[in-house]
Amino acid sequence: MKRIAFLLFVYLFTFSPFQLLMAQDAMKVLDIAADRIRQAGNVKIEYHASIFAGTTERASATGTMWLQGSKLKLDADGVTTWYDGKTRWCYVPSSNEVSIDEPSRKEMAAMNPYTFMEIYKKGFKISVKESVLRGDPVYEVYLKAKYAKMDVKEVYVDIRKSDYQPLCIRVRESNDWQRVSITGFTGNVNLGDTFFTFPEKDYPDVLVNDMR
Repeated sequence: MKRIAFLLFVYLFTFSPFQLLMAQDAMKVLDIAADRIRQAGNVKIEYHASIFAGTTERASATGTMWLQGSKLKLDADGVTTWYDGKTRWCYVPSSNEVSIDEPSRKEMAAMNPYTFMEIYKKGFKISVKESVLRGDPVYEVYLKAKYAKMDVKEVYVDIRKSDYQPLCIRVRESNDWQRVSITGFTGNVNLGDTFFTFPEKDYPDVLVNDMR
């Protein structure tokens, strides 16, 4: 009888309406944020990114990113990257060289701070709490991988309560954390058809390193 009572207590504590509601609330916050980003169409993001080994910052970059579906253009610390959904061009002005390759989906996902939009519905335990970031009230959504084999182990997404705009995204793979702080967001940006391809005519003397 005592064992049955104990198991009932564990069940009620583990699957209490409060905890289930938290998971539902977290999913709802992410659904709204993801939907609003999609509705924004072509977007321009200003950001600061850092990579940490434990608490030690190993690298950082400040830049601007444009997104259109799977397409991407990135200006970060003087280096420009174009990606048209298949081919990636990376131009380094100091050497006047452009490298060309066809990266994997996983490689490109690592460059896109909004990758969480594609992964949060599968394989993660999700919770949410209220917090404050840079003076703004936010929902801090936490995703923890359910399975050890998953590449992404943990994700934190700080989403501004007033408009559901993500302000900070932290991702852990193995022991390293990547943090992207979003400092500017513009939706419905008018981008031409060739915006995500390398403009060869603008770089007539460029050195080409084609690794395809």
